[in-house]
Amino acid sequence: MRRVLLVLTAAALFAGSTETPAAADPGGFQRALEEIVARGAAGVQAHVQTPGGAWDGSAGVVQLGRPDPVPPGARFRIGSITKTFTATALLQLVGDGRIGLEDSVARWLPEFGVDPRITVRMILGQTSGLLDYLNGGAGYPPLVGDSVADIRRTWQPADFVHWATGKPLQFAPGSGWAYSNTNYIVAGLLIERVSGLPYHFHVYSRITLPLLMLSTGIPQTFDRILGPHAHGYYDYGGGLVDVTDQNPSYVWAAGGIVSSTRDLHTFLTALTDGRLLPPHLLAEMRAFRHVNAAYDYGLGLYEFRLDDHGCLGHGHNGYVNGFGSLALRSPDGRYALTMSITDAAGPGYTAAVDRFVETVMCP
Repeated sequence: MRRVLLVLTAAALFAGSTETPAAADPGGFQRALEEIVARGAAGVQAHVQTPGGAWDGSAGVVQLGRPDPVPPGARFRIGSITKTFTATALLQLVGDGRIGLEDSVARWLPEFGVDPRITVRMILGQTSGLLDYLNGGAGYPPLVGDSVADIRRTWQPADFVHWATGKPLQFAPGSGWAYSNTNYIVAGLLIERVSGLPYHFHVYSRITLPLLMLSTGIPQTFDRILGPHAHGYYDYGGGLVDVTDQNPSYVWAAGGIVSSTRDLHTFLTALTDGRLLPPHLLAEMRAFRHVNAAYDYGLGLYEFRLDDHGCLGHGHNGYVNGFGSLALRSPDGRYALTMSITDAAGPGYTAAVDRFVETVMCP
């Protein structure tokens, strides 16, 4: 999994939970979490599912300078795992026959000047060529800078799309692959245009509420995390800053969801078991395009190569300032891992996370 970080029940509508009873810690999982903290994380929590049962653990503190441990079931910002929710919600509308994967985005969102060659499939598969408003590129600085002021500002999704469409494409639509948060802002706007509902309400009604994901929220501009949660930190060059409270509008449908490890496990299990999408659309989501030696990408879903012996994990990772996250499930469903890391000292703990993930997913 040295590549996964990069840098870093169910309601009546669905079948019951597949989770097995809680298990002891046969794999030394707790020690592995403690090593992540020892290497620089402020806190970490994880939910693990193996053939031996479910396991939950945490290490570190809820807030620097306080001895309180990370509370069980703590909520956290899931970052780009949000993209898998967004892709699922848009694919559900495809399944309803209300929009097509090959539809031109410009047909649905004519006011943004999107290149008419860009399709819904390209948006979800990161092959549109649209520049990333959050990271910039091709000589263009990002629209959202890396500052406290920017992550507390209220942004409008249209700001991001207009910024991107005012710049040259990175490549001809469909001819390359480049991770761009702009694509998933467009996906959120498509969900709103097609469904006639606000993005967050649509995701609640089609995904989180039917699955009884009661610890999952989709804040629009609200900057707090409600309920038990650990604090995240970021070094802006002058020392660590507590960035727990941040306006999620700067990532919206690309990274704004708050959840818990068990809720993410519920979501990824329902998705990969075929309870959220019809088989042909789940197959489209899993039609992975080779990107590099570390991972392939489908429609809002990665296939990570977790070791050098063919061990795979389907899911997504995430990062927003102060919070790293990961949700993985093996293709056969026997192994799964969801976790959150609250930052304190940057990526020094990456190798320890890699070891933990390989221990869980590749026994």
